[in-house]
Amino acid sequence: MMTSEKHVRQPFTFALALALAAVLGAPSSANARVVERIAAVVGDEIVLESEVNDASKPFMEQIAALPDSAQRAQRIAAVKRELLKSMVDDKLLVQQATELKLSVSSEEIDRAIEQLKREYKLTDAQLQEELHKTGQSIASYRQNTRKEILKYRVINIAVGSKVNPSDADVESYYERHMKTGSNIQVKVSHIFISIPENADAAKVLEREDYAKKILARARAGEEFAALAKELSEDQVTRKDGGDLGYFGKEMGLPKPVEELVFSMKVGELGGPVRGNQGFHVIKLMDRRAKDVKPLAEVKDELRMQIRQKEMERQTKIYLDDLRRKTLVELRM
Repeated sequence: MMTSEKHVRQPFTFALALALAAVLGAPSSANARVVERIAAVVGDEIVLESEVNDASKPFMEQIAALPDSAQRAQRIAAVKRELLKSMVDDKLLVQQATELKLSVSSEEIDRAIEQLKREYKLTDAQLQEELHKTGQSIASYRQNTRKEILKYRVINIAVGSKVNPSDADVESYYERHMKTGSNIQVKVSHIFISIPENADAAKVLEREDYAKKILARARAGEEFAALAKELSEDQVTRKDGGDLGYFGKEMGLPKPVEELVFSMKVGELGGPVRGNQGFHVIKLMDRRAKDVKPLAEVKDELRMQIRQKEMERQTKIYLDDLRRKTLVELRM
């Protein structure tokens, strides 16, 4: 793991100078135009606005179907903001891989691609066809695979060594989640309405009011899944009608959301309830009790669940720390 000896990178490097030259170095005239814009500066590297736009293309078809122009603009801005944050995190992790002198061999990339082909039962031709649909070539996919392996290794070095659930942790988790009545699971669908970053009180109230109107439409008889597909701002679940699947208590949900869903009856509508990043309109689809298996049978599975949750928490802390130590400037 990197220590406090890591210095803040200087922002104006050769790579950045080239990009700035493309943007600012054109002759001044009435016909001059901006060739490229910088979306973010991350240490001594940049993220271009065109990269963010390219990454957002898969979401644009769904967004274009929204009837309200203001909602379309807001959704586009939210998607690009999240994608830019993800790109910044990627840059930070790859930069750390360079500092740690990590590398990935061609053979390792070959093995990762072969594993992907086996999992999805793809031939070489079929893989190329799927990549072509997303605007990628084999060469660009290999480069992306290399970056993903590097990111995984950085996180394993920086975070993985800290996350080793003990037998006592596993037993405590088992007692809380499987033996004391908290083995109840609920199946939930939601419609998520985001709150923009740095929103003032008026904006928060406006978003809450919008969520209330959606809830009113659902209570008036409109199909919940159809409303979710049309209006939810959760890009992952909206295509499935807001389906979050089955989950139990203490699975990382914001406490107000957890308290609401576990107090609801099957078929009931609830909300809007505020979570970490916005408001949730909720429908409880099902409730069930998991069979309680002996600890010996589920010990390894529970250890993996605990480790995954803690890895996610520690990775977020690690990335926050990297942002503090590295010059990061968002321009979108």
